[in-house]
Amino acid sequence: MRGAIVLGGGRSSRMGTDKLALLLDGRPLLARVVDAALTWADAVVVAGDQPEGWSSGDGVTFRREDPPFGGPVAGIAAAFAELTAADEVLILAGDLASPGAAVALLAAAEVGSDGVVLEDDDGWPQYLAGRYRAAALATLVDALAADPVGAVHRFMRPLDVARVRAPEATTRDVDTPEAARAAGAKLPQLGV
Repeated sequence: MRGAIVLGGGRSSRMGTDKLALLLDGRPLLARVVDAALTWADAVVVAGDQPEGWSSGDGVTFRREDPPFGGPVAGIAAAFAELTAADEVLILAGDLASPGAAVALLAAAEVGSDGVVLEDDDGWPQYLAGRYRAAALATLVDALAADPVGAVHRFMRPLDVARVRAPEATTRDVDTPEAARAAGAKLPQLGV
């Protein structure tokens, strides 16, 4: 089975409004990322609260990270607990501007010992745009013990992952008003 984790928690503090509700090409960012994940995965777990009006089902569940607003590592740990039958797990940031392109690159990529991640124009691994062997993630999650809060790079660094160079547009996230404007996302509460 193939699973996916979409990171949908957080306060969107740099955006000033719920960034995952922003519209890009007429659809909320979160829905675009979930739909892209479903092109590859059998089940998707969104780490975060279920948005009001979101219809349940269709292979998508929601799981709040612990502690609430504990960050991406806490979200990965909480969502991964729902994917015990998965052999491979896709991890995607909920604010990716081009999730379909990211999933297509990851789906076609050769996997390293532990997985494969996209690499940005500056050569940085984008761990929140990656495909991982579930056994490798399980080892990391088990090592978290009682403190699942921390930096994603520090959490994922022990993994032996292949990297796929991706265009800037594919690794771009929408986490500030400037990034939203650049991506063409609508900011209804900010009037942009």
